[in-house]
Amino acid sequence: MEPHDEKFSDDPQENLRMENELLKLKLQAQFGAKSVGENLPPDIENEFLKNVYAFEQNQGAFNSIKVTEFLGFPDFIKASDLDDKLFKEEYVRLIELLEEKSIAVDFIRPREDRFKYQFIIEELFDHTMSNSMPGMTLHFIYEEFHADHELDIRNRMEDFLRDWFRKEFNEFSSELSHQFILANGQTLTREEMLAKIQNLFDCYTSFINCQVAINEVKFQWSDETQTGIGHAEGGVRYDAVLETRETVHFEGPFKLYLSNEDGWWSIFYFVFPGFEW
Repeated sequence: MEPHDEKFSDDPQENLRMENELLKLKLQAQFGAKSVGENLPPDIENEFLKNVYAFEQNQGAFNSIKVTEFLGFPDFIKASDLDDKLFKEEYVRLIELLEEKSIAVDFIRPREDRFKYQFIIEELFDHTMSNSMPGMTLHFIYEEFHADHELDIRNRMEDFLRDWFRKEFNEFSSELSHQFILANGQTLTREEMLAKIQNLFDCYTSFINCQVAINEVKFQWSDETQTGIGHAEGGVRYDAVLETRETVHFEGPFKLYLSNEDGWWSIFYFVFPGFEW
């Protein structure tokens, strides 16, 4: 008997609550799950727990197979061998097949249809996957196959600017490195760096009239060591509001220095108007 087939009470709400508790206990006992479905409405939590339980039960039965096998070994012609009319037909056929098999392929940057088609049939088809649970869509992201370092650096820069202007830096600010290297060679931990930033933030109640112009994003990457260094620079202007409601205007160039040593770009030093080392 499935856990959700058991009846505990004639009261539907009480029955649902008890069923959810039993599902949680079974997930914890059988699969080591913790904090599953917390803070959800009972009916949504119930459906969620059922799906998780079914997934865990069947996980062992899911085989690792190539995407092309999962799709039924479809035959598609290379994009370079198709004229525009035939390509459109093949591309539509490919997308319909993926949708039928509950597979979605996402591209963070805008890409031409031929680019997407070529990636899917020449690379993704050969990728090994695990059978997905019925009713769920399996997502593949192009950038997980081919890192977009420029985009990643831009994202770290945007995170930094957002957290600066909102005064929201904390220990979970993933754009900041665990170690900062100053121009004089001195090193600071992330905690020490956060304390310096907070000392500045404490002087002002808010930052307003914030404007940003991005001039350049560059990086150098070593395929051999899988490491890289890069920078993002531009100009900013903003007003810092004092407790007296007076403002202090800051304006000038900024530059963020980043490194990537573990598959993640992070800022290890920066120059920013209003901040002094």
